[in-house]
Amino acid sequence: MSRPPTNTPAPPGALAARLRRSRAALGAVLGLGIALLALLPASCGRAPGTVAEGGAIRFWNGFTGPDGATMERMTKRFTAETGIPVRMQIIPWATYYDKLTLSLAYGDAPDLFVCHANRIAEFARYQVFAPIAPLLAADPSFDVDDIIPRVRSAATYCGTQVALPLDCHPQGLYYNARLFREAGIVDAGGRAAPPRTLDEFLAAARRLTRDEDGDGQPEQWGFAFTWLRTNWITFLSQFGAGILTPDLSRAALAEPPALEATRLMRDLIYRYRVAPKPEGIDAWMGFRQGRVAMAIEGIYMISSLQTQPGLSYAGAPVPRFGPNPGVWGGSHMLCLPRDLPAERQARAWRLMRYLSDHSLDWAAGGQVPVRRSLLRTARFRRMTVQYQFSHQLPYVVFEPPSPKSNEVTPFVDSAIQAVLLGIQSPRAAAADASRRINQVLERP
Repeated sequence: MSRPPTNTPAPPGALAARLRRSRAALGAVLGLGIALLALLPASCGRAPGTVAEGGAIRFWNGFTGPDGATMERMTKRFTAETGIPVRMQIIPWATYYDKLTLSLAYGDAPDLFVCHANRIAEFARYQVFAPIAPLLAADPSFDVDDIIPRVRSAATYCGTQVALPLDCHPQGLYYNARLFREAGIVDAGGRAAPPRTLDEFLAAARRLTRDEDGDGQPEQWGFAFTWLRTNWITFLSQFGAGILTPDLSRAALAEPPALEATRLMRDLIYRYRVAPKPEGIDAWMGFRQGRVAMAIEGIYMISSLQTQPGLSYAGAPVPRFGPNPGVWGGSHMLCLPRDLPAERQARAWRLMRYLSDHSLDWAAGGQVPVRRSLLRTARFRRMTVQYQFSHQLPYVVFEPPSPKSNEVTPFVDSAIQAVLLGIQSPRAAAADASRRINQVLERP
């Protein structure tokens, strides 16, 4: 399993632009010339029908790694237990959303599909999802309140729940237990003791950063940034900041709490010298090879550690860097296309419910279930890293639920990269990014 390609590379314009371009390209072939946006009003109005045909449940996702094999086993068990066939199509995430967009626009959508939490608003704006409430009402044995409220909220748009969260994949602190023990960072029982506060984190990172030949280039780093955007969101959230203002109308990166969080990230490299600049180093590979002692990454990366020979790793909640708890997270959401015939919708719901009921099987591959009844089980407690990361679910932070979230992320990525590479100050980078983000937000 690898990082979810949330906000996969895309030019500004995101869904609407993709729809226009895809429509134009396809129209050249098929002789179709109807502007898609005329069919998909960006409002709370009704969208065109999306009717699937065929006997099996058509289920689309982008699980191309080991998670795909896990999902395939789960759907086969569903078929064996219910007699309902499932035709699962795995599409690489790099092209998944383009294909999904076309299918939703042209009425050939699958019966059930996965949408990342940070893309929900972008699609929901065009009213392409079927509301979940009628399905929940028809299945009173499913306790929707069993879902962690913060994650359930991410499945909601304009006050309507439009998806069923399958999981959550929060970041957490991965640490090399062997390096911790060798550095004497242990508890009373001699076990590696992960840091819980900024002071503990800095103390550990200093002891774990080693320049053995004195050339000024440590052979071992105490910490390294991995996915800069999501690492940044984790730091921002702990200072009460975010990419956008709470009403999603303006950029918030240049506000004082955001600058304080960004300065701390920069200081880890240039002031405290416990982390390398994010260039010329594969931070995650460095962690796997024991050259980086701590990294903040998503739970989905655990499978790459499980196959690393000789690596002694463990997981813990991200230390408290700022005044508030906070950590970035994502979620795979199970969605139905709007206007799916009732019979097919009911069958698809049975699969959705089955996957949710059996999400411990899914979690074993590197996810965290989002149902409280499953989080309390002994089986989940034995998934030690997932269990540690799950402690953060009450304060997990998703990317801004704006229909334009995907359009602003290129400016977010550029800004944090410029800061951590020492190209721009936090204030200058935030000002540049904010100006560009606001231009995007001001467009109709």
